[in-house]
Amino acid sequence: MKIGIIGAMEVEVAEIKELMNNVVEETISGIIYYQGKIYNKNVIVAKCGVGKVHAAVCTQTMILKYSPDVIINTGVAGSLNSNLNIGDLVISDNVIQHDFNTSALGDPIGLISGINLVRIPSTYSIVKKIKQAAETIKDTNTYIGAIASGDQFICSENQKNYIVNNFGALCAEMEGAAIGHVCYLNNVDFCIVRAISDKADNSSHMDFPTFVQIAAKKSTILISNFLRNL
Repeated sequence: MKIGIIGAMEVEVAEIKELMNNVVEETISGIIYYQGKIYNKNVIVAKCGVGKVHAAVCTQTMILKYSPDVIINTGVAGSLNSNLNIGDLVISDNVIQHDFNTSALGDPIGLISGINLVRIPSTYSIVKKIKQAAETIKDTNTYIGAIASGDQFICSENQKNYIVNNFGALCAEMEGAAIGHVCYLNNVDFCIVRAISDKADNSSHMDFPTFVQIAAKKSTILISNFLRNL
C-alpha cells in the first residue's frame, strides 16, 4: 500500500518528514513532494498550503504523479463542539464544504455541484484503522464525525453556529473537504485527521498560535501509530 500524507502547514508535516528514509524530493507547481518510507511503508508527504485550492491542487497532483492507494490529511482544527478540548482528536467519517452555497437556486446548503453530495464519506476501513491507532494515545479523547472545511478561519459564535446548525460538524478547518472532494472524484480512499488547536470562537486568534504546536504534534503521533501498525 502506498500512503499519501498531506498537511497545510509545515508544523503539520515536519515531524512526519523526519520519520522518513530513502527520501526523494520533487517540486511540482510550487509544492514539494517527499517520497520515501516510514516503518517500511511507502509514503508520499506534502505541505499543500492553506486553503481549499492549494489542497485540491496538491491532492490531484499527488494522485496523478504518485498513485497513492489512500490519502490522509493531517493537521489542526477549531472545535465546534463543547466536548472537544484542545489536543483532542477528530477523525472524519464525512467531510463538508460549509462555504459552498447555491441555496438561492433551490439547492440544499452545502450541496456540491457536479457530484450532488453535501457529505463526502471517508473510507470506513481507513477510519477504523486510524481510530485503533488513536486508542494507544494516552490522555486524549478521540471523536469520529463530520469535519467542515471552508476558506475562512472560524473565530466567532455566529460562524460556529451556522456550521453546527447546518451540518452538525465537530470541527472546522480549511482543507479537508477539498482533499476529500478530489479523492472522491478519483476513487481514492481518504480520511481527514484533526487535533483541536482552538475553540473557533472570539479567543481563537489567541489560542491558535499558543496551541498549534501541541495540537500538530498530537496529530503527528496519531499518523505515526497508524503507519506503524498498518
